Amino acid sequence: MEARSIALGSELIGRRLTLRLHDPGGGYRDLVGILETMNTIRKRDGEVVAFNPDQIAIVHQIAEVQHRAGKGAPLSLRIAELEELSTRTWPPHHIDAVGRWRCRVSNGATYRANSVLITGAPPFGEPGLDLDEAIAAVDSIYSDAGLPTVFQLTLPTYQEFNDYLTARGWSEKLGAAFLINDLEVSFDIQELALEKKVEITDESEPSEAFLTLHDDHALRPIMVAYPARYMALTHSGEIIATARVAVSGSWAVITRLIVAQNHRKKGLAQLLMLACMNSAIKNGATKMCLQVDQSNPDAQSLYAKLGFRFHHAYHYIQRTESSECPC
Repeated sequence: MEARSIALGSELIGRRLTLRLHDPGGGYRDLVGILETMNTIRKRDGEVVAFNPDQIAIVHQIAEVQHRAGKGAPLSLRIAELEELSTRTWPPHHIDAVGRWRCRVSNGATYRANSVLITGAPPFGEPGLDLDEAIAAVDSIYSDAGLPTVFQLTLPTYQEFNDYLTARGWSEKLGAAFLINDLEVSFDIQELALEKKVEITDESEPSEAFLTLHDDHALRPIMVAYPARYMALTHSGEIIATARVAVSGSWAVITRLIVAQNHRKKGLAQLLMLACMNSAIKNGATKMCLQVDQSNPDAQSLYAKLGFRFHHAYHYIQRTESSECPC
C-alpha cells in the first residue's frame, strides 16, 4: 500500500478503498472494500464492517481496474457484488440483520426493497442461528412491519435453500434474469429520436409526469435515496417512456424502464436504452446491469440485441400470496 494518504470524505462513498486503522491493542489492521457510509465499508463478499473514523491512519483509494463485465472474480463473488450493487442503488428504508442475512424493509412497493437478501456461504447463507430459528426471526421482522416474508435467493448459489423452502410449502414466484453488458462507445441517437418524433430528457430528479407513467409515486423515496439520472422520451409534450440510471463505481444499474402501453412495439424501448447507455458513460460507468422478468421474451430479445448477456438468476420465495411484481 502506498504511504501517501488522502482524507476520508463523503465524496469517497461508493469508491473502493484500503483503510489502515490503528488497532486499540497496538499495531494496525487493514480494511479493503467499498465505502458505504463514513463509518462502514463493504467487503467484496458482501459483509459490511463498521470502523471508528478516529482510528484511521491511512486512506488509500484503489484505482478501478477496467475488468469486462462478468469477468475477474469467481462467479459466487461476482453474484454477491452485483446483488449488493442492486441493493445499494435501490435502497430500502432500512435493513435489519439476521447474521449475514439482510432484511430489507420499505413500504411493500417492490420485492427488492422488501425481501431478505441472503449472503454468506451456501447453501443457506450465514444467519448465525439454526436455520428454522433464523426464518422465525425474519418472520418476526416482517410481521412487525406489516409485510409478508419474502426471500430473494440467487441461483445457483442458494438452490438448496430454494428447494428447502418450496418443499415446506413456500410459494416460488416467477424469477428474474440478471443481465450485464460492457459500455464501450456512445451512440448517436438524435436522428433516431427525430424519426420517432420524441425528445430525450435526462434529469436528476423524477418529475411528477415521470412518476405518473407507471404510478410510481410510492417508489419516489427509494428512487431519490440514491443519486440517479431519470431518462424520459416525450411525445407532443407527454412523457411516454421512462427509465432510471444509477451509477456506482464502474457500474450503471437500470431500473423502471417502462413504455406507455399505446406506444409499444415502435422501437422506443431500444431508443431509451441507448439514451441510458449514453448517460451512464457520461457519468463514468463502463459496465451496465439490469434485471428482466424471465417470462418476458420481448424484453430479453431487446437486451440481447443491445449486447446484454446472462449472468445469473434469482427467485423470490414468499410465505404468503401477493400481487406485487417480482422486480
